[in-house]
Amino acid sequence: MKDNLTASEAIYGFCGWLTGQKETTKMGASNDCGNIAEKVDKFCKENKLKEPRKTWDKNLKHPS
Repeated sequence: MKDNLTASEAIYGFCGWLTGQKETTKMGASNDCGNIAEKVDKFCKENKLKEPRKTWDKNLKHPS
């Protein structure tokens, strides 16, 4: 029986996948987010993760 990834497993897995890529992925306020959004989409589809809920951002907290 295959268990689904937890949210934290997906985050760690995504970051690990990025570090194995040949190209460098830059993220930050001064960078276009289109490239990273495409990578997130690819990772989520490959791992059969559910689409975000319409109100996903209501439960999101950013660290200080």
